[in-house]
Parts: sequence; structure tokens; C-alpha cells
Amino acid sequence: MIYRLAVGRLNCAVISDGQMEPPWEPRLEDFFTPGSGVPDHELRAAVAAEGRDRTALACGYNCLLVETQEGRAVIDSGLGPRFLGYGPRIEPLVGRLGHELAAAGVPASELAAVLFTHLHQDHSRGAAWSGELTFPGATGFAHAAEVSFWSDAERSSADDAHRQAALEAIRLFGSRLQSFGDDAEILSGVRTVGAAGHTPGHTGFLLQSQGERLLCTGDCFYDRLQVSHPWWCTPWDHDGERAVRTRRRLLDWAADEKLLVHAYHMPFPGIGTITRRGDAYEWTPAARRY
Repeated sequence: MIYRLAVGRLNCAVISDGQMEPPWEPRLEDFFTPGSGVPDHELRAAVAAEGRDRTALACGYNCLLVETQEGRAVIDSGLGPRFLGYGPRIEPLVGRLGHELAAAGVPASELAAVLFTHLHQDHSRGAAWSGELTFPGATGFAHAAEVSFWSDAERSSADDAHRQAALEAIRLFGSRLQSFGDDAEILSGVRTVGAAGHTPGHTGFLLQSQGERLLCTGDCFYDRLQVSHPWWCTPWDHDGERAVRTRRRLLDWAADEKLLVHAYHMPFPGIGTITRRGDAYEWTPAARRY
């Protein structure tokens, strides 16, 4: 699935690495748990208030292709083919990025850069799944804190499910993995936005050209319920309190300045806008077009 859009002179396309489909969509209660600070009764009440007929999360993997002066870049690389970590029935639904890029006229050999919001496996494995770089001519970009965190041998064993993919991406890119900090223009028209909390180096990206802007929020939120309940965390947030502060800051910014938003895990294409609703917010998806 491909969704094309432009941000000023930056031609972009959301390229889907896949999307969970019924009945394999993950359950909301696996994402918003009592252990992550979301009581069962609060989740049930939120689902009822929204009028959902399913208690599943329509999880997308929305990578973003951007044509810059330095060449074509993709933000996040998906899970990659032959991924069995979520069970064999999920494998055919993900790992589509390379196929969809080719369909968009972008052979893997022509990609100039891979920008990582963070190095969780569903964002980084697609760049290194085969044991070789999927995009052999690309430079990798990741936050310095992210690279340091995953490279630390003393890191918590709770993250082992993601560590292999993170370390493989770091190893394969080697000297071609460029680290960055907050608020840095790493490609023409592409600036980093500090978004730590989900992981120590979790990063947003702001695309800007000719007065138009698009804010890529990575994993700041997984579902529209997390937009209407911004204090909710997930089991994958390394620092829940910081993740909530980050989420509110980015949602405030998007609402106040009417930014177009790209959200990695929202239903394809993950493009929409944010509106304030009291102490919370509302997600409005963009019209689907291809």
C-alpha cells in the first residue's frame, strides 16, 4: 500500500510494511495494561465510550519515503520478511516494505538514507533482516542515546526481544551509521525532534518545505485511544512518565500549530491531524487515497 503526498517541495509517500488484519490484530488489553498504568475498567469504559465493536488495535507499520536533495530516504524500515516473532500466521502480513518500494519505483539499491525513530525490531529489522544491509547504498541515522542504550552490555534483559535487531542494524551499518542529537537538520528539510521516553533515544522528525510541515511521531502513540487518553502507557515504554510528557508536548504542538502528523502504528496511511479535547486530544485521519 502506497499513499503519496507532498510537503512543499518534498515529495513523500507512506509505504506500508504491512498491517495486521482480523483476526490477527493485537488486543488492546495487550497494549494498555494494568501493569503499564491502565486499569481494566478504564480501558473498557474508553472502548465503550468510543463505540467500538472490536477490542483490537489495527496496527499498521507505516514507513515514510521522502525525496530530499541528498537522495531518497525512508523513515523506519519495518519488520522485514520472514519475521516469526509474532507467530507464523502474522508472517505474510508484514515485511512488505521492499516490495512496495519497488512498486513505487524505488529499488533498494537507490535508497540514500534510513532514518530510525528508534531501534525496536518493528522499526529496524527491515534494514538488516537478512544478515546484510537491505539498502546497500544507504546511510543510517539514529539518535546517539539510542545507539548507546542498545549497545550497552549491562542493559536490562527485559528488552532482549528487540536487542538482536537493534545490534544487527548497528553492526551492519557500522561507520555508515550516523548518530544525531535533538533539533538537528540531518537532511535538507528534515529535522530531528526530541521524543525520548518510549526508548531513551526515541526521535520524531519534522519535515518542512515552503511553509508546509509534517511531524513524524514514531511510537508516541499506537491508537486513537492513546490520543484521547494521553496519560496511558504501554509495556514497551522504557520511561513511562517521560513518554507521557513527550506525547503531550508533541500533541500540543500538533494541535496548536495545525501540523500534519505521521503516526507509524495508526491504520494505514497513519496520516492525520490533532485537535484538542479538554485535557486530551482527538485524532482525525486523512482521507485515504493512493
